[in-house]
Amino acid sequence: MSRYRLLPSPTQQALLRDHCAHARFAWNLAVEQHRHWRPGGKSAPGYLEQCRQLTQVRAEHRWLAAGSQMVQQQALRDFARAIANYFSGTHNRPSWRKAGVNEGFRVVALKPGDVRRAARDGQARDRITPL
Repeated sequence: MSRYRLLPSPTQQALLRDHCAHARFAWNLAVEQHRHWRPGGKSAPGYLEQCRQLTQVRAEHRWLAAGSQMVQQQALRDFARAIANYFSGTHNRPSWRKAGVNEGFRVVALKPGDVRRAARDGQARDRITPL
């Protein structure tokens, strides 16, 4: 896994915080759906169904649609992995994410050479160097 150091401008910091908030929102919706699930009842929605629901929610809420769908879907994919680990007995049950505590998001569908630094106007400028 490659890791990168970012030196964002204040405007970019605000955008990154928004990505964190959107990922947290998607994760917490998934947690809420799985909290209502009970053994013997109707199964909780899986990753694909949650992605369909995310599309509907994005259509209803402009603040969520303004964010990256890739970031939001990756949060759902991470939740699906976490719930699978829980049911396999290797991890605790996934819990709520709180604002300001271990904020983060993942973008995984990029090759390291394709990652570029974005300027304030959203245009890619130069490549980000790996740590």
